[in-house]
Amino acid sequence: MHHTVFFVFIKEEEIVFQVDNSSISNYFGFMNFETDIIISLIARIREKSSRFIASELNRLGLGDLKPIHGDILLALFQQGEPTMKELADIVDRKKSTVTTLVEKLVRLGYAEKNQDINDSRIFRISLTDNGRGLKDCLIEISVNLLGRVYKDMPEQEKKQVVKSLKRINDNW
Repeated sequence: MHHTVFFVFIKEEEIVFQVDNSSISNYFGFMNFETDIIISLIARIREKSSRFIASELNRLGLGDLKPIHGDILLALFQQGEPTMKELADIVDRKKSTVTTLVEKLVRLGYAEKNQDINDSRIFRISLTDNGRGLKDCLIEISVNLLGRVYKDMPEQEKKQVVKSLKRINDNW
């Protein structure tokens, strides 16, 4: 059996295909490249946004934080004192991943873990004063990031993009 290996690159608004042999028509005949590159696009957007957030964190003197901490901090700003499981559900991550992220926030003095008053097996996570002090910086980063993401995009188009991405996310 012969396999064709291919890569799709997106560079300056053009799609470039790199293929290891000439059987492209047999292999790609079923693909619609205008729409089937969605996963590649989402991955590239995620990578670019993570680099942007990391750069902004560094610019604001918060280089000890990683972009993923923003999800945890946002949830803590909005939810008060969730349990680790609740926090994992809110940010849609594995509990073990969230535990590692929260432990770092605790070490950095931005969050604290307190035993639940009704069940000593459960810990609730909350922001410290230092953690609450990050709010303005995180808002600034978010505003700058969304300005980049939605640059020159009409409001209706923004809503449609989010609606479509939510629908795709719900498929999982």
